[in-house]
This record gives sequence, C-alpha cells and structure tokens, in this order.
Amino acid sequence: MRAKTYRGSCLCGDVRFSFKGDLQDAYFCHCEQCRKNYGMHGAFVGVERDALVINRAKTLRSYKSSRSTVRSFCGTCGSPISWDREDYERIYVCMGLLEGKIAPPKITNIHTKHKGAYYEID
Repeated sequence: MRAKTYRGSCLCGDVRFSFKGDLQDAYFCHCEQCRKNYGMHGAFVGVERDALVINRAKTLRSYKSSRSTVRSFCGTCGSPISWDREDYERIYVCMGLLEGKIAPPKITNIHTKHKGAYYEID
C-alpha cells in the first residue's frame, strides 16, 4: 500500500509543501505565543523532518519566537506555515493549510491553562 501524500499551501500560494505518510495526531496549542501568532489557538499536525518537502518557497520566511522555537510564515500573505524546535522529532505544520478534509487520529489540547478567556475548550 502506498503512503498517502498530503499537500498544503499558504493563502496566496507562494509557499507550498507536501509530505507522505500516515497523518499524525494533531495538537491545539493555547499558549500565549500561539494565540498572538494565530489570533486563536494554533492547530498543528506533526510531520517527520525527512518527509516534509517545500515545493515552493518563493516568500517563505522564518522568525525565532523563542530560544528554541522557529516559526515559518509566508512573507506575502502572512499565513503561518510551521512551528519547529530542533530538539523535537517532527516539524509541526498548520492544519488549516492542508488541502482536503483532514481527520487526524486524535486531537490533544496543550497549554490549556494559558487559553484565552474568550473561548471554551470542549
């Protein structure tokens, strides 16, 4: 059986990526940095480093948001692309950028004690 290929892009299409493999569990991060970066919680799925292919990086930019974390985004439309810590096994891409209906096996809410007061977690 062939591994499924997932594809994603930013809002304007200047950044495109793909990866093959099984879809990993998703994480909804409620930390203050994610809330500031996304305007809400961040929604990510982990991708093996060697599986992630940047197919188009015309305006891909990065920002070191903390000592150990780099966030990537599109320099044209501002779409957040990924969240990366070198000491983690995976790079975490934003789920909202993936094409099609994405159904991760499990969703875990993290850093919930930092969530915004303007929403509830089911």
